[in-house]
Amino acid sequence: MKLKTVEIYDFKSISNEKLEVNSNQLCLVGKNESGKSSIISAISYLNVLETTLETSLLNKSSDRYPNGLPIIIGTFKLRKNVYSKLYKLLSEHLTNEILSTINKQSEDCQIQIKRWGNGLSNISISILSLGKFGLKISDKIENTAKFYDSFFKEIYPNIEYFENEDLLIEPSTIEELLGSDKKFETFRKLLVIGGCKDFNDLNNSDINFVTTYLSDIEIKLNQIFKKHYKQDQSINIKIVPALGDKLNLIIRDSSNKSFSINERSPGFQYYFSFLVNKLYTKYINGGKNTIILLDEPGHSLHPKGAKDLLKSFDDISENSQIIYTTHNPFLAVRNCVDSLIFVNKSATEGTKINKKPFLNKYQVLRKELGVMLNDSFLIGDINLVVEGNTEKLAFHRLFQFEKYRDLEWMNIYNADGVNNIPQAINYLGKNNLKLSGIAILDSDAEANEVKKVKAYKNNINENNWEEIEINSVFNDKNPRTFEDLFPQDKYIEAYNNYCHSLKSLEVFDKAFVDLKYIEEVQTPIINTVSTHFKTFLSDDSKSNITKQDVIRHLLDIVDEMPLKEQMSYLSNVFKLCDKIKTNFLKIEKYANN
Repeated sequence: MKLKTVEIYDFKSISNEKLEVNSNQLCLVGKNESGKSSIISAISYLNVLETTLETSLLNKSSDRYPNGLPIIIGTFKLRKNVYSKLYKLLSEHLTNEILSTINKQSEDCQIQIKRWGNGLSNISISILSLGKFGLKISDKIENTAKFYDSFFKEIYPNIEYFENEDLLIEPSTIEELLGSDKKFETFRKLLVIGGCKDFNDLNNSDINFVTTYLSDIEIKLNQIFKKHYKQDQSINIKIVPALGDKLNLIIRDSSNKSFSINERSPGFQYYFSFLVNKLYTKYINGGKNTIILLDEPGHSLHPKGAKDLLKSFDDISENSQIIYTTHNPFLAVRNCVDSLIFVNKSATEGTKINKKPFLNKYQVLRKELGVMLNDSFLIGDINLVVEGNTEKLAFHRLFQFEKYRDLEWMNIYNADGVNNIPQAINYLGKNNLKLSGIAILDSDAEANEVKKVKAYKNNINENNWEEIEINSVFNDKNPRTFEDLFPQDKYIEAYNNYCHSLKSLEVFDKAFVDLKYIEEVQTPIINTVSTHFKTFLSDDSKSNITKQDVIRHLLDIVDEMPLKEQMSYLSNVFKLCDKIKTNFLKIEKYANN
């Protein structure tokens, strides 16, 4: 059961907003006080059994202020097997007449939870399925308490909202571990994932038993932590008596000194505690979906620590969902630009989600994350210089394939246009930063002109710079751009998908009609799709194809293919990646000198 949309009414700075959850990993970015945290907090109230709405949460501009309560609506998509469980549960609580109006099997079912207050009388549950049927089941069930008990226990996802104070590990006595004080919750979870099944075992009078018991827990915890925390493999975890009858978590590292967890950096404490909570949730919930909500996670982390945390987010998103806020460019979602949500706030409208962040080449997102040239000095020793965001997005995703993992964190430098590549290389190269790099060029007239520019020639001929053009993977000299590396049928399919995604944004002035792939298209293919795109615009429209969005749709299509099919469809792309890897290894020695 996965969250698909959240509608928020009159919650803090939010008057009326809808968040589309289009992937398992969603990252909210925006300035301080823009309302990112309000969105995360509002979602947490979909955990209807363990949260209480307060009048203090009500938007002060609401007509219902000061006595009303916010309204939160969540829509969830059900997998086929979960729908079967729901149907079985409904069959126990609905009359046969009402049950007959609901499909016995469904692959497109959605559940909508609406909450406008506290207690079971202030929520409603509706079942929806693309117009085939719709039923407010909460009105049809007599024994709602029994139904809700089963529904929230067996079907509804776990929704966990972690604030910084929830991610702490405090020294604990056995009595405190056996109690319910949230202050010691992370320590409890730590022991459980280490193999402790009963905290009373730690009270055993046999000191040899307790010592061996704790040692076994330590061994398991160290195996788990080393698997996830790649930044420092010297770290060793110990659980030792401290402050009389308390147990304390001790960290030992390459300095051969021991530190309490609270003596480590805030970034380390956060990552360690987050990892504990994540693994515990997985252990307890098994295959049940979990929605994890985080506000500014790992803000103190070093970039390498952020990389490890992002990898944990990737692991979570394979089976559950994670929604978080950040200002940290190293924690921004890398593989799907649509999973980066830009939030802003105005005096008149309050908090709003930018529905068109793709305008001006996603500049609003890039600027907010500080990754434009004039906002950032974080440039790598070896830079892959590309013409635009299309290549930047694509290579970030392509480098996730196992054989290109060595390239995953190479800095991909967007020159923001082929004509800017000479200046980019001049800036990065021998005349300024003295860094190394690889320039990726299209095989077209514009790129040929760039090769003649003095600043380009002077730098690209250095030993620590290499040039690769698209046609290096083909056996002819036809003009080509980056898009021509992909099979034309799939590129046109992705283009059509992209255009359909624009319908709700009112980009087109005429009804869009798919471009049909009948025969091979003359390269560059982008010329053909651009011509087709413009036929649905008014003569004075300034809209253009967002090429990186088409590539994103294309890579989404490829992601759904079996591995063997992927290898076939991406064969030309992989040839280019192989050349990048070869050149990377060639110039690496210069970067390390």
